[in-house]
Amino acid sequence: MSVKLKNSITKKIHQYVQNNSFEYAIRTPESEKEWDDYYFLRWKILRSDFSDDIDSAKDELENQSYHVAVIHSNKNVIGVGRLHDVDEQTSQIRYMAVNENFRGHNFGTKILLNLMQHAKDKGKKHIILHARENAVKFYKNNGFELLEKSHLLFDKIQHYLMKISL
Repeated sequence: MSVKLKNSITKKIHQYVQNNSFEYAIRTPESEKEWDDYYFLRWKILRSDFSDDIDSAKDELENQSYHVAVIHSNKNVIGVGRLHDVDEQTSQIRYMAVNENFRGHNFGTKILLNLMQHAKDKGKKHIILHARENAVKFYKNNGFELLEKSHLLFDKIQHYLMKISL
């Protein structure tokens, strides 16, 4: 991991920060509305083309996972990500998504750094993820190594196993 990335990870990002013309928070959803919006955004971006069921963007590890959202000052959830434990040394990132209208403002990187810091704080040594083909470059730019082609989601979306050492 680069020194620049390590320095970024160590910064506190659980506070309100200014981005151009609006404020936002990066934190775990708190209210029922925030949780509903969190799961809706996950489904809308990652699953709506394949399923009408919002629960298709959930799995059996939801209650054991660390969830983070970017919450706009207008209370809308504009980005999401999840981290869960794989074993004593490894965590996995899943369900990362940013609203199309807010891409290009580093929200994906901020979510990623938050999840990485959480894993590091728990003593994890590695993080793995299965990136969609269109997200591989994003993860590479953030220090992840491409390991191999992994699964084909819904028989259409190629994924790639990626890893970073913390």
